[in-house]
Amino acid sequence: MGLATGGGADNRILLIASDNTFAHTYADLAELLAEPAEGDKLGGAVEFFDATGRRLAPVFDAQWVLIDLRPGDEPADPTAIQHRLQAVRDHVEWFLTTYPDVAERARLSVAEAVASLPPPGRRLTDDIDLLPRHHEGNQGNFLHNAMHAAGWAH
Repeated sequence: MGLATGGGADNRILLIASDNTFAHTYADLAELLAEPAEGDKLGGAVEFFDATGRRLAPVFDAQWVLIDLRPGDEPADPTAIQHRLQAVRDHVEWFLTTYPDVAERARLSVAEAVASLPPPGRRLTDDIDLLPRHHEGNQGNFLHNAMHAAGWAH
């Protein structure tokens, strides 16, 4: 029994690198499952959460291809997930100040690049709203690309 979709529910999925260096959001399970087909391979361990902060357990087929996510038995912990997202933001800020060429390639000063990072939200859903989304066939905005540069994914 996988994730329920539709019915006005918030089906977004949050992916966070286990080392808190990278995060992405996906509109739903279908969008997440479509990513490997685009050749964007994961470069390390990740964890999945729903928009309430509940852990989602990955389900793999015989070839270790992700085919589903299932809600875990643990209660949602949105505060803990917000702390992890703050750690991701802190890591990206460190990366941008340590490697100013990343900002320069986007024609931004380091100060402008750091200022473009999303501030912490009051609720987990606020934080998810501000994170980079994966868009099929789209190179992504500065924050999306900075996440890839700063994290283990690329």
